[in-house]
Amino acid sequence: MENFNGESLSDEGFSAFFAHADAIAQRVREWNEYRLEQEIADQKRTIDLKIEKASDVKAVEKLKKSKEWLKHRQQRFEKVKELLFWIGAWVGSGRSGTLFFLSGIVTFATLGLIAGLNWPTTIACKSGSGGCYLLRFDKKTVILPQQFKNILAEYERNKNKSKHLKREQGIGNREQTRN
Repeated sequence: MENFNGESLSDEGFSAFFAHADAIAQRVREWNEYRLEQEIADQKRTIDLKIEKASDVKAVEKLKKSKEWLKHRQQRFEKVKELLFWIGAWVGSGRSGTLFFLSGIVTFATLGLIAGLNWPTTIACKSGSGGCYLLRFDKKTVILPQQFKNILAEYERNKNKSKHLKREQGIGNREQTRN
C-alpha cells in the first residue's frame, strides 16, 4: 500500500498514521468538549441574565410600589397638615374659637358630671325626678329619702345583732380559755 506521496506504507508508517489520527481525534474531542463547556456556560449566563432581569423587574416593581406608597403617605400628611392649619385658623379667628372653646368646656364638664354620678356604687339623691337620679345609669343603686330610713333601721339591727353575737362568742371564748 502506498501513501499520498507514492511511498510504500509499512507497519511503522501505519503506526505513525494511526498515532497522527489518534492525535487529531484527541484534539477534535477536546475541541468538542471545549465547545460543549462554552455552550453550557453561555446557557448558564443566559439563565442568570434572565433570572437577574426577573429579579430586577421585581425590584423595580417593589420600588415603584414603595414610591407610590411614600407618595400616598406624603399626600395624606399634607391633607392632615392642611386640616390642622385650617382648624387652628378657625379656632384662632375669634368668635368661632371662643365657641369651640366653650363647647369643649361644656362637653367635658357634662361628661365629668355623668362620670362622677355613676362612678360610686351607691349614691343618695333627694328625689326621683332630680338630675342626680336621672343621670344615673343604674337606678337600682340610687338611695331615695324613703329608702334611707329603712336602710338606717336595718343597719342598726345588724349592728345590734353583731354586738350581741360578739358578746356570746366572747363569753364562750373566755370559758374555753379557763378550761
